[in-house]
Amino acid sequence: MDIKDSVWSFEGDYTFFQIPQYLEKLYALKIDQSITLDLSQIQNIDTSLLSFIFEIKRKARLANQKVSLVKIPKNLVDLATLYGVQKFLK
Repeated sequence: MDIKDSVWSFEGDYTFFQIPQYLEKLYALKIDQSITLDLSQIQNIDTSLLSFIFEIKRKARLANQKVSLVKIPKNLVDLATLYGVQKFLK
């Protein structure tokens, strides 16, 4: 996850094995502005990515900030649809 100003670019794999390192990074960050999650460079994913996105949104909400997602890959939309949480990707 590469963070530049208000754009967080996700690259590579976001599975059960990688998410703990990203969570550590998230917990160390202070969210003081609305952010955009650019998901265009994601490769392998599982449902752990959904949980991670929800955690980012939760932390941003606590800071009264908004999160928007761009370039959402089809496989993530499919997973969200399968679990009935696709509305949370908006």
